[in-house]
Amino acid sequence: MERVRDMKGTGHGTYMEIKDEKEVMRISANEPRCVIHFFHSNFRRCEIMDKHLATLAPKYFSTRFIRVFVENVPWLVERLSVKVLPCVISFKNGVSKDRIIGFEELGNSDAFDTAVLELRLIQCGVIQKESSSASQPTYNVSQPARQHIRSQNHDDDEFDLD
Repeated sequence: MERVRDMKGTGHGTYMEIKDEKEVMRISANEPRCVIHFFHSNFRRCEIMDKHLATLAPKYFSTRFIRVFVENVPWLVERLSVKVLPCVISFKNGVSKDRIIGFEELGNSDAFDTAVLELRLIQCGVIQKESSSASQPTYNVSQPARQHIRSQNHDDDEFDLD
């Protein structure tokens, strides 16, 4: 409980803007998993990316989601070679693991689903699905199929060996 309270206090579960370049570096270096969106307020596509990341932040509490205005972090923009916006860089234990530039890899459309971004972040390991599905089967049989199987099994109760 104390760890969760501490994490909430540091911004976990929220999507927040960080304005100080040193703070951005501290977060990316010290958080086990971190997603940083480099944005500019005049870019409509950055607003679209913000919407998707704001949806994912509360869902993946153990990952820190932040946004940084490129004009506030000129040294980082130069150091990380951020040239096209929106740019989302994923960090794991202080190491850059993935970079999403624009929307080309998300379907090349402004109307991409949040699930596409979510899958990309899962694949690079920066977000992790909760293991609550461990007790659930990896497949489900629909109700009509179950009824069909039951009716077949009922007919098979009697064997005709002739």
